[in-house]
Amino acid sequence: MRSTTLLSPAKVNLTLEILGIRPDRYHEIRSIIQPIDLFDEVSIGVEEGEGIDLESSGITIPLGKDNLAWRAAELFLEKSELKLRINIFIKKQIPLGTGLGGGSSNAAAVLIGLNKITGALLEDDLFKIAPTIGADVPFFIRSQTATIEGVGEIINGLRDFPTFHYVILCPNIHTSTEEVYKKWDELHNSEPNQLHSSQNNLKDIIPKFMDNKLATPLKNDLEEAAFALHPEIRAFKEILTSLDLKSVLMTGSGSAVFALFRTKEHASEIFEYLKTSPTFKVFLASGIKGWHRLI
Repeated sequence: MRSTTLLSPAKVNLTLEILGIRPDRYHEIRSIIQPIDLFDEVSIGVEEGEGIDLESSGITIPLGKDNLAWRAAELFLEKSELKLRINIFIKKQIPLGTGLGGGSSNAAAVLIGLNKITGALLEDDLFKIAPTIGADVPFFIRSQTATIEGVGEIINGLRDFPTFHYVILCPNIHTSTEEVYKKWDELHNSEPNQLHSSQNNLKDIIPKFMDNKLATPLKNDLEEAAFALHPEIRAFKEILTSLDLKSVLMTGSGSAVFALFRTKEHASEIFEYLKTSPTFKVFLASGIKGWHRLI
């Protein structure tokens, strides 16, 4: 059997704007995303035969077609026209339903791992497959801080963007991305082809993240909808703001909330204070640049 193992990172959305709804009812978004060193381990093995076998440890996950990693393997075989038996083992640490992108990251890891083993496709092929699996999957192909537009398929890397430090609270709440977007539509009376004006310009926003003297311009248009569905998420965000932390946000469609720090020392201090809480999981993480592969 040929095999490889990848560390599959989580992500945080530093900004997330909903710009409108396309005729196919997918939402046009604009976001700045940073990958972080909170990892799942994804091991991929290939041997003669046919079929896909998925196993896991740690957090319980679906082990069939409902799992994005399984779907990634299926689409890789279709695109490459290979007949192989694929064995996937995921050691889960990234909580589910939190907006941290663990499932999408696992799917990207499977695409990258299979291509490393077989050499069957170009990276451009992986980018064509990725959006059909999930909106965040294309981002995780390279896992570098980037702006994301469209429905997740337009990616522009931010090479000189700073890597921040984070304390992340994960309440025991599993949010549905679909339901959060539906609630956003309801709150904004949105219909297909209806675009929403944005007062923000990425050319203005990005320099504020780069300047240590300025407050980070965090923004997430999905917070209102997520809070309406799960008021507890707002309460967890308030735990962080009550500690006099200014840069606090929900990531993705929730339920995780994070505080952003420019120094690891400050982040570590807050993490030590919160880490023994019985009501939520807390992680200390830092931004990363690119994939980390296990040897």
